[in-house]
Amino acid sequence: MITSAILSFLVFFAATTADPLSGTKEAALNEEFEIKFGQQVSIKKEGLKISFSSVAEDSRCPTGVDCIWAGNGKVVLKLSKWRKRTALMNLNTGVDPKQDDYREYDIKLVSLNPYPAKDVNIKKREYVATLVVSKK
Repeated sequence: MITSAILSFLVFFAATTADPLSGTKEAALNEEFEIKFGQQVSIKKEGLKISFSSVAEDSRCPTGVDCIWAGNGKVVLKLSKWRKRTALMNLNTGVDPKQDDYREYDIKLVSLNPYPAKDVNIKKREYVATLVVSKK
């Protein structure tokens, strides 16, 4: 009896103290959702998981600066479905591809925030990508 109480406490403690960067949340098909850097999102009833692995590039023209080119933000997503092999996908804000296919899904990068500002350094953990996933 004591053992089950201790086990219950440990499970509760682990669940409430989980690293927010590794937390998984759910999203629905055909609806925009936000995914934080390091986070995983599961698409409801699809077995599809998307992780925001990295920001490979952020050359977007900062606010407060005059630029010749608007620049680009490139995110790297890790995709998996059920027990199939995982895949990496690069999506961009300013150049193609802004969306790509994975198995029977279309995945589109809607935005990447925060937007750069003059003299402000963005930490990786501050990035949030907005995506939409739909079936082909």
